[in-house]
Amino acid sequence: MQFTPLLYPWTLSVILTFFMGTYALRFRKHTGSIPFIAMCFFASFWALSYTIELGATNLIVKIWAVKLGYIGVIGVPLSWTAFALAYSGHQNWLNRRNLLLALIFPVVTYIVILTNEFHSWFFTEFGLQTDPLSGLILIRNPLGWWFWLHAVFIYSLLIAGSYFLLREFWEKRDVYRSQIVVNFTAVLLPWVVNGIVIAGLLPIRIDITSVTFSISILILGWGFLRYRLLDISPVAHRAVFTSISDAVIVLDGALRIAELNPAALDLFGLKPHAVIGAPFRHIFEKWIFINEKSLQTHGYYKEIVLQEDGGPMRWLHLFVSALPASNGQGDGWIVTLRDVTSIKENESALAIARDEAMRANSFKMQLLANVSHELRTPLGIILGYTDLLARKSYGELTDKQVNILGRIRDSTQYLDGLVSELLDQAQLDSGKLKLSIASFEPREVLGSVFNQLSVLAESKNLEFNATIAETMPSSIVGDSRRLKQILVNLISNAIKFTETGKISVEIRPSSQTEWMMRVEDTGPGIPPDAAKIVFEPFKQLPDAHKTLRKGYGLGLSISRQLVQLMGGNISLDSTPGKGTTFIVALPLITETDYIHT
Repeated sequence: MQFTPLLYPWTLSVILTFFMGTYALRFRKHTGSIPFIAMCFFASFWALSYTIELGATNLIVKIWAVKLGYIGVIGVPLSWTAFALAYSGHQNWLNRRNLLLALIFPVVTYIVILTNEFHSWFFTEFGLQTDPLSGLILIRNPLGWWFWLHAVFIYSLLIAGSYFLLREFWEKRDVYRSQIVVNFTAVLLPWVVNGIVIAGLLPIRIDITSVTFSISILILGWGFLRYRLLDISPVAHRAVFTSISDAVIVLDGALRIAELNPAALDLFGLKPHAVIGAPFRHIFEKWIFINEKSLQTHGYYKEIVLQEDGGPMRWLHLFVSALPASNGQGDGWIVTLRDVTSIKENESALAIARDEAMRANSFKMQLLANVSHELRTPLGIILGYTDLLARKSYGELTDKQVNILGRIRDSTQYLDGLVSELLDQAQLDSGKLKLSIASFEPREVLGSVFNQLSVLAESKNLEFNATIAETMPSSIVGDSRRLKQILVNLISNAIKFTETGKISVEIRPSSQTEWMMRVEDTGPGIPPDAAKIVFEPFKQLPDAHKTLRKGYGLGLSISRQLVQLMGGNISLDSTPGKGTTFIVALPLITETDYIHT
């Protein structure tokens, strides 16, 4: 064993590269970390083998140290190329098939090295020589033809990896270029030195490639610590990071700016080198007021407004998200700023349009109520004079005159009912319709409606049945006039749309606190798609015959709103071709209950 101060750099190389690889294990879940870790351990093994080779004086020991060292010599460029691919966003190329193909030549090469004594393809011979300058006993191993194949393969890998880094250098902005320069300089250095060694340009015949590789590892390690390449902002995610339209600011655990995307730089007019590493609050305090606690709160949201030098106002939504490190602990924060100016402007325009629409609707309803109210007086006068004429108060009438008076009365009554519906709809829409709550008898309400509409049913030869359950209280509390209106709407619709069959009306309690009115017909039924619109104002069945579409489609709409005003609900069950059933469910309030409440 020969001792020389020249062993110290290689020993230091072993230690530094090994511990750098060990340290990088904590980032092993990040893109590009596995190739980097492999590169560290291959370099450490390479330096260790060369330390043994340089310190040994026995030829056999030196030969085996050389052969073992080529594990590192071959592994370093392979892992470097894999690292370059992953770092530049091509990690999808590192699939199992491509890796196996890439390992074919290196495996064959190492077999050639191990069996060199049988063919001398890699080294033409082995021997010992004394270096005249240092006095060290060195191995003499002239290079064979397979070595040069190996050199072409190795340098091809390095050139390919360098190409991807250079392309990144030219295509990406300054902050990424500085990272790539760090890596490119770090990896280029040992291979330039290796070329000098192969060319025999050093005054002493030793291979210092592994030492320069330890320097390369240190430079790479500095790059990771400075830019947090494997932790906060892996460059493999640049495609999304640089193209996203939202402003994105990446902070480290100390709330220092680790990265910004182009949108953030453009939004605030910043230069990357002027802000990287600076505290967030120092850079953004004139635009964004936010305390450190909020910046460290995952899911924090805030709306901010930007306006500079009299320019237009810009609304931004600020979001804070935790950025976990490989150990699962929070090790950084992402601040995202989304420009919602156009949304705010649209919301303002919609609010103005909504207010104008509400004013127009209010004016329409007021006009409708006023016109309906004014129409009722002359309609009442027409009905009054029609009745007087029909009673022959002004003399005898011919049959033709009686017939004409009947038409006048029917049309006036129809118009009066329509005006009443319009007035009710206007009052319901404006919230001005009030219920007249009082005690009434359900049997009296049902009898009154039955007597009123039985003539219509008889005119169409329809069977008309109305029943009330014996368990129904004789007297309950509610608005009897509006309940009659609901029943009239439902039954008159049933009679209008039913050509043959029957109309059934039933009133009964459905529970101790609820009672129901059920109107069933054997008409054409309501299609499922039409059932969704029959309760909307001014909507009618699209397939109804023209003669059946008399009116403006307000009856069911008013009925539903009245039922809801009474605290109940209305539903329908219809089968096309068989008939329709309307069910009105209302709270059952007796006089005793009403007094207590």
